[in-house]
Amino acid sequence: MDCQEIKKLIPIYLDQELGATEHQQVKAHLHICPDCRAEARLLEKSWDLLGEIKAVEPHPNYMSRFWRSVDEQMPWYAKIFQNFQEVWLQHRWVPALAGAAIVVLISTVATVKFLQHPQAVPILADLNATELEMVVNFDLAEDLDIIKDIEFFSDLEIIESLNGSETS
Repeated sequence: MDCQEIKKLIPIYLDQELGATEHQQVKAHLHICPDCRAEARLLEKSWDLLGEIKAVEPHPNYMSRFWRSVDEQMPWYAKIFQNFQEVWLQHRWVPALAGAAIVVLISTVATVKFLQHPQAVPILADLNATELEMVVNFDLAEDLDIIKDIEFFSDLEIIESLNGSETS
């Protein structure tokens, strides 16, 4: 084996996870090669120093402070987009937006249908004053047959008696 292959195997050799034949080959190479032996010693010292480092416990509020600092570093357009998502994409807005879309759709269809029948405007333009008054007072025109059949003087007494009883 050459030095490049041995240097790749040194960490595995130090962990003692090599097979018996490879272990013997690396051991024999380290006895004859001072460069690889120095590499193995440096790696061993590094691992020893790493073992002396004590574990650091983070502050209990570390995560909240971290995310707050990340939020503060967010660009303005990302904050606007985030606020938009929080407000408009919640489930409570879905029925309102669906209702508004339905109203817009129905009004669009009604407008298109109205514009497809332009004959209604000329019909109203051809009406004389009496007919226009009938259109304006359409509720009264519906009751025209009833009004024609009223005998004015006999029914006037009934109407007056009804008005008198309402005021009493």
